[in-house]
Amino acid sequence: MSAFSTSVSRIAGAVILAAVAGWGVYTFLLKSKEESVITYSTSDARNLKGEFTIALDSWIGYFPFTSPVFGQLMRDDGYRVKIIDDKADYPGRMKRLRAGDVDFAVCTVDSYLLNGASQKFPGAIVAVIDESKGGDALVAWKDRIANIDELKRKAEYAIAFTPASPSEHLLRAVRAHFDAPALLEKRHRVEVDGAEEAFKRLMAKKVDAAALWEPHVSEALAAPGIVKLIGSDDMERLIVDILLVNRRFAENNPDMVKLFLKNYFETLRIYQAAPGKLSENITGQLKLSAAQVAAMLRGVRWINYAGNAQWFGIGARETHRRPELVESIHATVGILTHSGDITSDPLPDRDPYTIINSAFLRDLPSFSPSLAAVRYEERGNTLIRKFSRLSQGDWNSLGTVGSLKLRPVSFRSGTEEIDESGREEVGQIVESIRHYPNFRILIKGHSGRRGDPEANRELSLRRAKAVMDELVDTYHIDPNRIRIAGAGSAEPLPRQDGESDASYDARLKRVEIVFLSKK
Repeated sequence: MSAFSTSVSRIAGAVILAAVAGWGVYTFLLKSKEESVITYSTSDARNLKGEFTIALDSWIGYFPFTSPVFGQLMRDDGYRVKIIDDKADYPGRMKRLRAGDVDFAVCTVDSYLLNGASQKFPGAIVAVIDESKGGDALVAWKDRIANIDELKRKAEYAIAFTPASPSEHLLRAVRAHFDAPALLEKRHRVEVDGAEEAFKRLMAKKVDAAALWEPHVSEALAAPGIVKLIGSDDMERLIVDILLVNRRFAENNPDMVKLFLKNYFETLRIYQAAPGKLSENITGQLKLSAAQVAAMLRGVRWINYAGNAQWFGIGARETHRRPELVESIHATVGILTHSGDITSDPLPDRDPYTIINSAFLRDLPSFSPSLAAVRYEERGNTLIRKFSRLSQGDWNSLGTVGSLKLRPVSFRSGTEEIDESGREEVGQIVESIRHYPNFRILIKGHSGRRGDPEANRELSLRRAKAVMDELVDTYHIDPNRIRIAGAGSAEPLPRQDGESDASYDARLKRVEIVFLSKK
């Protein structure tokens, strides 16, 4: 039964209840119902077949669903779209989806993992809507926090952000991948209600840094002295919006789900062909300036039909790789576990495929195997992107973004040969690198304190070279992207309280992965 049919049943139920309460109320509702029937039967609305309901909020990535183009396409097919803007009430959204009060709902992958479990994951993911590409960023006053590594070293700083939003998930990702455990501690948190408030606090220098979304990211970066520490344009598969369909609705109305998706992808195609129309529609509907809309559009990448086919792994089974959507879910589970927001994988049987349904994409009338058969290596594998060769001067001009979480890459004693355990740790490093495809990589080897300093420096350089060779030969990372250095014993780590000489010396023997970018 469609949501429209259900609403008619609810009217009838209300009439019966009203009869018990009192004849006057019953008469009023009956007349209202009769007038509604007359209204529809004497207008073009008489051909309306039903109504779809979708729960969302005001994120720019969801605009296609609220757009006049999508509304008209659905109306042309005989359906009306009812928008439920719940102001980012994700727990409430999941409850409404489970209860069948809405047919569709949108949210980020991390939000679904956090809020869907208590409702037994009431929706199946039937499309990837968009990926934030600069729409979210962590910015700071440069004289206070110049890069992510300073978030690890500084004892005192304050970051403004909106909890339960992509801003918080961006901070979670930084904390997990760059090993900044104090980042989300209470002493550093300044929780606000929206990016505008975070922006105002940053501008007033009441905080040292802020996690913002557009258009406030662009506004902040236009101010002298503010730098971007990291943004979603530097990330892959970490801030991803998805479309969910109520499971019972999908089971009972598969053709309606396909119709909804068909018109959604057609909306994207129309706007892609006429970007001016998109800007005009957004400006008119959201009452924003052209500059604000331009900034917001720069920060989002909508995923069209062909892109969805790749995210779901349709038409590319020969690669024997996990689909991008599954990769995103796995990565998000890891981040949420690391941050303590969840204690373990909340998915049924820890299987991401239990919340994904690719059948509707496969069955769309416009589906073409050739359209979906985009080789994984051409876009999905972010590790193999090509980089230009840099001169020594160009390398020296790059700035530090931050150092990845240290992994205990181990070598055979006294050599640069990576042992089996070390190779597994390099694989874990690669999983983090995969999410940050735009940065150059500095591999820096370090040694313990004992022995000849020059010999230690040379060994640390050879070990850095061995890690580079593993990245290039096994994972096909462009060698132009990588630079190596051997620090020997010249850059010791701070000693921990009560740490023995043996434990300390073991920690000093390390390989550090540092992301670099243009200043």
